[in-house]
Amino acid sequence: MPVFYRGQRATITQHVFETVRIGRLQYAITRLVGVHIVRHGSGREPVLGMSALGAALLVVPILQPASSVLAALAAGVLLVGAIVSMRRRDPVRWELVATYDGRPVTIFESEDQTEFDQVCRGLRRALERNGEGY
Repeated sequence: MPVFYRGQRATITQHVFETVRIGRLQYAITRLVGVHIVRHGSGREPVLGMSALGAALLVVPILQPASSVLAALAAGVLLVGAIVSMRRRDPVRWELVATYDGRPVTIFESEDQTEFDQVCRGLRRALERNGEGY
C-alpha cells in the first residue's frame, strides 16, 4: 500500500488519513467529502501601525515651539507603537476541513506552512488515487 505522507503528526495512505492530536484519529479517504483549506490570522498589523503613524504626522500642525515638541513626542510614541505592532504578528494557522460521514471535521491543522503543504499534497494524491479530487 503506498504511503503518500508520513510525519510526526499525520500519516496518509491510499485508504486512511491518520492524524495525532490528543489521541490517534483515522479517516477513511473514500468518506472525506468537500475537503478545503481554512486560513486563520492575517499578519497584517504592521501595515495598520505604519499607516497610523503616517496619518498622525500629517495631521499635527507645527505652529509654535511648544507644538514642535508636542509633535516630536507624538511622533516618538507613534513610532514605538508601530515598531511594537510590527514585531507582534498574529500567527497564521491553516486547517484542513472536510465533511466526514455528514458532519464537518477539522482533519489537520498547523502553524507550519511547510508541514501543512506536505500534508495537503499527500491528501491530494490519496484522493486522486481513489478517483476524487478537492
